[in-house]
Amino acid sequence: MKIAEQTITFNKQELILNTQRSIFWKETKSLILSDLHLGKAAHFRKHGIAIPMDTSLADLNRLENLIDHYQPQQVIVVGDLVHAGINQEVLLLEVFRLKYPQLQLHLVKGNHDRLSSQISKRFGIHHHEEFFELNSILFQHHPADSADPSSFRISGHIHPGVSIIIPPKRHLRLPCFLVAEHQIILPAFSRFTGLDSSDMSATYGCYAITDDLIFPVGSF
Repeated sequence: MKIAEQTITFNKQELILNTQRSIFWKETKSLILSDLHLGKAAHFRKHGIAIPMDTSLADLNRLENLIDHYQPQQVIVVGDLVHAGINQEVLLLEVFRLKYPQLQLHLVKGNHDRLSSQISKRFGIHHHEEFFELNSILFQHHPADSADPSSFRISGHIHPGVSIIIPPKRHLRLPCFLVAEHQIILPAFSRFTGLDSSDMSATYGCYAITDDLIFPVGSF
């Protein structure tokens, strides 16, 4: 797995954005991601749409590679760890937790998460209903309506993407990080998601990602 990086400063903290749709915060030894949507393929299959199971396996494999690479002490999932209820794909979390028993796993509840306190305990998840705060950075699934200058926030939910033009006239849509002075919106970690490429350029800078590159789009 290739990992290309872009370092930024956010609330006087050095954060490392990467092409694997996550952030490493070295000072707190935290790996940060959002919208893993485990169980989404199984949910679709239940409703008659043929989606292979290996989508969840591939996403978890990427997560394991990131943990092995950065050696974090904790993973912070900013919402939508699971797509709906418990199914066989979600139960892959048990195998994951056996591989990393000392790793702290924080989940800020997203609109899709339906984990009971019993299931959270079973998977070793520190479950936060509204938000999680660490070193004056707030983690909350839904972004603020506008960049709130009273707080520094990292969110997910909207699966941000950007449309770029490749000569002669080809449009390419890529996942991206949206970065403002007081807010970062993470790309969806899962590759089995759509992209929202709505124009947010007036408020945010954008770092687009491919399998091999992370690069700024527009002005910062």
